[in-house]
Amino acid sequence: MTLNDKIALVTGAAGNGMGRSIALTLAREGAKVVVNYRKSQESAKRIVDHIESRGGSAIDVQADVFEADDCRNLVDVTMKHFGQVDICVIGPGAGWHPEPVDKLDSTSALADVRQEVAPIYHLMPLVLPGMYERSWGRVVAIALAPPYNSPSYSYNVGKAARVCALQLARDAAWKNGVTLNLIGPGPVPEIKTLGEAIDQCDHGPVWESRVNTTPQDIAEGVLFLCSEEARFISGCTLTYMMT
Repeated sequence: MTLNDKIALVTGAAGNGMGRSIALTLAREGAKVVVNYRKSQESAKRIVDHIESRGGSAIDVQADVFEADDCRNLVDVTMKHFGQVDICVIGPGAGWHPEPVDKLDSTSALADVRQEVAPIYHLMPLVLPGMYERSWGRVVAIALAPPYNSPSYSYNVGKAARVCALQLARDAAWKNGVTLNLIGPGPVPEIKTLGEAIDQCDHGPVWESRVNTTPQDIAEGVLFLCSEEARFISGCTLTYMMT
């Protein structure tokens, strides 16, 4: 699979989770990557430095993707630097409020739903027009596989809203050459260090000896959904199992 010269905007890419592995993996396959972060500038810079050390191209851009103005700035900076957005990966979402519905804190619960949907509402109007114009684009969001049975009621509702938000946009996007898909993992442990994340991305010993789903497994799924091999797949939720 190759993504040579595709421009990939990866939100929430500077932590120890799926976003970082996704950014590294898309860069491995030739994409030029925008490493979005909210607070972890130093971590984002290290990821960019690693990508560039291997001959790739990347920039780090600060933005809170729950906020409309930040999303506009994120896309504006990407456009100024790379000229377009071909791939948009939406990761950050709800917080964790495990209260059952009979003990719900409505303020926190509504915030969970907003955080799942806001990045989609903010980013899709900014990136889809250009994708439509070029008749090529990929949007991939991290969600949760049905039946949304985590221990948190409000988290489940938020993830269901994210899935629905993308699925309801599938047909219009498909007519314009763009696929919209979701990744639905369970709780995936973080990769503690950038070095280990790089080893897994390179399919080194840590990757080969893994015994459960890792952020790199998620990244490989995102890569597939962004590839030409998956050009006829849209509206799906790719699920992962944990042992």
